[in-house]
Amino acid sequence: MEKKVLVPVADGFEEVEAFSIVDVFRRAGVKVDVASVGELQVTSSHDVRIIADKLIEDCVNESYDLIALPGGIPGAENLRDSKVLADILKKQNRENKLYGAVCASPAVVLEHHGLLKGKKATCHPFFADKLSDDAHVSLTVVHDQNCVTSRGAGTSIEFALEMLGILLGEEKKQEVAKGMVASS
Repeated sequence: MEKKVLVPVADGFEEVEAFSIVDVFRRAGVKVDVASVGELQVTSSHDVRIIADKLIEDCVNESYDLIALPGGIPGAENLRDSKVLADILKKQNRENKLYGAVCASPAVVLEHHGLLKGKKATCHPFFADKLSDDAHVSLTVVHDQNCVTSRGAGTSIEFALEMLGILLGEEKKQEVAKGMVASS
């Protein structure tokens, strides 16, 4: 059965984080939907404009194996403020399906919506004080239960590969990682 991943984006998203997730999963042959919480055209935190595949409202009745949030400011705040995305994330958690966030998003989005309750997490050091439990903020990637979190742009590939390994196994993770080194 084909796996499906949702990468929500909003104005002010961190492009390295979003594109790392998309790139790793598409290299693995996974269907990835990039969905905007605003208009289809989204502007990153560094003024890179992209056209999302769809709007977040179009994802409500979809089933995803993983939802992975990039960070960036104000991108993470815009993700946090989307009621539709919050509902999708809460459903993902209730169904014990995988979700993840990097940089500001673990603290700004997941913590805000109660999605880190009882889970270890990390985030960008600037946002560590927003986590209810900051004991793991020095780690680059933290996987606890059905949640994966990471520190920031510099850990984005590691973050994406960790989630890929969880979804498709260590062999696929290593295959994609080796392909990325060979193609660079």
